[in-house]
Amino acid sequence: MFAAYLGLSALGVYPDRGMRPLFLALLVLGGACTTVDASATTFAAGDGAGSATTTTTTTTVVATTTTSLSGRVAPSFPTMAADALVTPTGVVVAVLDQTPAGYLVRTPCGNEALVAAGTPVGGVSVVIDPGHGGEIDTGAVGPNGLIEKHLNLELSQALQAKLIIRGIPVLLTRTGDYASVLGVRAALADHVGADLIVSLHHNAPTPGRSSEPGTEIFIQSESADSRRLGGLLWSNVVAALSEFDVAWSAAPDAGVLRVLSTRGNDAYGMIRGPETVSALVEVGYISSRPEAELFATNQYVERAAEALADAIEAYLQTDDPGAGFVAEPRVFNPQPGIGGGACNDPDLD
Repeated sequence: MFAAYLGLSALGVYPDRGMRPLFLALLVLGGACTTVDASATTFAAGDGAGSATTTTTTTTVVATTTTSLSGRVAPSFPTMAADALVTPTGVVVAVLDQTPAGYLVRTPCGNEALVAAGTPVGGVSVVIDPGHGGEIDTGAVGPNGLIEKHLNLELSQALQAKLIIRGIPVLLTRTGDYASVLGVRAALADHVGADLIVSLHHNAPTPGRSSEPGTEIFIQSESADSRRLGGLLWSNVVAALSEFDVAWSAAPDAGVLRVLSTRGNDAYGMIRGPETVSALVEVGYISSRPEAELFATNQYVERAAEALADAIEAYLQTDDPGAGFVAEPRVFNPQPGIGGGACNDPDLD
């Protein structure tokens, strides 16, 4: 089935919404462990539970090994440092230290925890952040009941699979419906030494009607690389969305934007926080009924993911500048993200 997924993907055919988590899991099983012997185990960079790994870039972990009931080989007491870890429950966490008892990690809510086992990760090029998550931070809700946190994750997983097929090592900041504080998400890209981080969102409230998609890309105000990444994301996403016959909505200044708070700094934590090149994508308006109905389709998820993958690959492999740049910054003070006191960590073991 893993080979079948790759074969379908090569033809531009992908599983529908209901089957995608199964196929992503098969990517994990098919690519997580590339070689095994008595003294060394080589693991691919990637993540678990509803996501996927790649065998293109690997981290070799010198370790003794144990075999689980499923027959997979897991590391035990590795002696080589890992940047991040995919826990047995599929949660991606930054590794702070390694001890004979396991991995000291930074949890999604910003706590420290000891995890006995997991898949070490290194060599990550791209981090994708599915915006929102958890019981409290749902994001916007469309008039058709579509919830932003779920759509963001679904699109991120589809994008992850496409990047893996292209040989680009990638991690998600969250792999399920759980909360994660902005500071932890933003720091993950820096911690693993990624080339870029992209945060995916769907916008609200609905502005006026437009003949073109109202895609907005928020960029780091002092980074030429972030500007170029933003331009490539905007041009590819808008071109892809324009293939659909939809009554679009757009703000007057939609495009590639610097968004500043009234204090004069970058307003959004996922832009302000990372030292890594970052961009935040508001693909369209989930609050608009015509757009929400499109976003609920498999065709949208696959086409948007393909456009995002094209943009990321172009950023990594070309000097293309992109388009859609807005000269004047927008001044806006967004609501703060979920705080540690309201954040409940998912199970890690």
